[in-house]
Amino acid sequence: IGLRPTAGENNSFRILDTLSTFTATFDGSSASVVSLGSDTINIPEHRFVTGQRVTYNKGAGGTVITGLSDGVYYIIKIDRNLIRLASSASNANNGTQINLTGLGVGTAHTLKVEFDGVNTKFKITHDSGTHAKVTRASQLMISVNGVLQQPHDSASPSSGFGIDADSVLVFSTAPSSTDTVFGSIYSTN
Repeated sequence: IGLRPTAGENNSFRILDTLSTFTATFDGSSASVVSLGSDTINIPEHRFVTGQRVTYNKGAGGTVITGLSDGVYYIIKIDRNLIRLASSASNANNGTQINLTGLGVGTAHTLKVEFDGVNTKFKITHDSGTHAKVTRASQLMISVNGVLQQPHDSASPSSGFGIDADSVLVFSTAPSSTDTVFGSIYSTN
């Protein structure tokens, strides 16, 4: 306070990307995308978090990746580009992935995460996928159905929301598809 700033901060005061739904589309027939040896799927700069419930779909005219079927799976995040899929949240959190044994057919395979009354963790991004750098809940303003939420510097908040490692927003109660959530970043690290 009282000091003249020497440079602006370009990442402050950003509107968060929608948290209510995120769909990643990938080529399920490509060996450079789906690795059968490591059971990974390469989705550059994805927004998935370990333990998130997602819906897999083979896309119109496609066939499923062998080991999967259209339906619900759970994310094991390897890094910003690689994920594995698990059959349950428990398996995801323990790193027990599904064995992928054959490529699918089609370039429009999807993984979709959304407000479903189950997922409480969502990756914080802005400007159509730019990963945010948030380490404290007070850096965010989050509104659920028009009510500002209380920030907690905890990965398991008792109310409102908290922050987990790698700029992950954690809701105390899983939002449902009928919830309207708005958020902005006051400042980034």
